[in-house]
Amino acid sequence: MSKDSATHVIDPSDEFLNSRFQIKNSIQRFNPKFDIFNRSLWDDQINPRNFFASYDIANYAPKKSKGFDHWDYALRNASWHLTDLVGEQHFAESGAVEGFTHPFTTQVPGPDVPIVLKSPQETSKRIKAAAKLFGAGMTGITKVDQRWVYSHSFNRKTQDNLSFDLPEGMDTVIVLILPMDYRLGTTFPSALSGSTTGVGYADSLQCATMMAQFITNLGFEAMASLNDTALNIPLAIKAGLGEYGRHGLLISRDYGPNVRIAKVFTNLPMAIDQPQEFGVRAFCEQCRKCADACPPRAIAQDDPQEKPPNISSLPNIKKWTVNAEKCFKFWVGMNTDCAICIRVCPYNKDYSKWWSRLGIKLAGGPLRRFMLWLDNMLGYGKRMAPEAWWKL
Repeated sequence: MSKDSATHVIDPSDEFLNSRFQIKNSIQRFNPKFDIFNRSLWDDQINPRNFFASYDIANYAPKKSKGFDHWDYALRNASWHLTDLVGEQHFAESGAVEGFTHPFTTQVPGPDVPIVLKSPQETSKRIKAAAKLFGAGMTGITKVDQRWVYSHSFNRKTQDNLSFDLPEGMDTVIVLILPMDYRLGTTFPSALSGSTTGVGYADSLQCATMMAQFITNLGFEAMASLNDTALNIPLAIKAGLGEYGRHGLLISRDYGPNVRIAKVFTNLPMAIDQPQEFGVRAFCEQCRKCADACPPRAIAQDDPQEKPPNISSLPNIKKWTVNAEKCFKFWVGMNTDCAICIRVCPYNKDYSKWWSRLGIKLAGGPLRRFMLWLDNMLGYGKRMAPEAWWKL
């Protein structure tokens, strides 16, 4: 089988994605050179201005708007410190940004003889117990679908764009859901709220690299990954962790869209999970709160489309697709990430509360219109003033 095409062995979870998203056989693996963040480094149409520079506190530019002062930028940049430090440890010599353009290389060698496994089911159970200890809120396991593995690796230093394939035998992926802070997320968008994104990535780094080392210690191969190597959302859906929302994000059953996704590729034999639906698509067909609230109008108001708005998204798959160019331009204007779409999403709730868990059940059934009305009446999705968070 050639990995340069989308040809692959179909399993039930692949068939699920095919039917839900009407994926054409002509679909090609995504080249991360066209990812909007990578495009900003070589494409004159995408001007990052001071966006990346602002993550060095020496270059932050305070604004009059609340949530963008020295305290806020200091907290946001500190939340990214570990992820940047580990991710860029080899940047000077190799140009790799681990976790974003290349997988992590933090593991030390394991034993020569692997552990004897009792059964795939028992192995999966123990892997999920370890993931929970390492900080994952949810864990799913699925077979790798080559369509979602990147076709190339992009080097941000040299701008080399080399063809890429997973190492032989890495046919299984553990997908990890890391919940972000709900209360801090209610201050989106601000430099302050960017801290919950930064902490989410740090949690993802910890969880994925610990998991990869755990599997290595068992005598098997593992590769820890964040946004690099493969598309996270289709793998998370395959692994039964959630559904796809109008805002182009994974909506998880336990945390809604307010999550980060990490993954570990491995040759460890495990029982796999299957996709699960709980009514998100039908709800998003009626709800347009994210699209209505998006300042640059980057989120689709209409039905899912096969053709994406630009080269930063995959064609030949029918889905709602965010216009990455409009979205990133708004980020650049603020010098921080936005995530208004997460804040206003009716699935974005504090699920430690019983009424939030009841709400997700209403959203998945015939009372979804009532749930949407109730969400609006109770004022969910409104922005909390950033200074109020500091006073909590």
